[in-house]
Amino acid sequence: MTQQPVTTVHLTAPAAQVITTELRTAEHTTETGGILLGHHTHNTVTVHHAGTPGPAAVRTPTYFLRDLAHAQALADEAFASDGSIWVGEWHTHPTSRPVPSARDAATYRQLLADPELGFHSVIAVILAPREHHWACAAWAARHGRITPVELRLDGPVGAPRDPVPG
Repeated sequence: MTQQPVTTVHLTAPAAQVITTELRTAEHTTETGGILLGHHTHNTVTVHHAGTPGPAAVRTPTYFLRDLAHAQALADEAFASDGSIWVGEWHTHPTSRPVPSARDAATYRQLLADPELGFHSVIAVILAPREHHWACAAWAARHGRITPVELRLDGPVGAPRDPVPG
């Protein structure tokens, strides 16, 4: 059965808390992020678990690459816990808007094209600094298109933050 296109991403409180904690502790001049794990039911992806970058992650002002071993360990744990699977990723854009970059789009196309991964859609939650808070947006990549989708939050993502220096 083909899954319906995603129109809503629901970020549960535990997943939102992981992202919020990372936003509070991360260096704001470089990108950070992690994987998203959950379930795709009808037109909604519910994210039960969010990952942190991991100790071997690569972070620059315009690029983020997760620590694959760290992400795999979280994915294994989440699947054993509640059957959650990898549904996408979250990351920051410290110097731009919370929209997918050309590099992001290329990554989503690559993930969708890999038959071993079995993605029907790739979910992206992107955050960018705006004055004293984080702007947050969700996107779904499917069939070569990336579209904005509704983001339902059960937690403090986008909560007030310290201003970015400079």
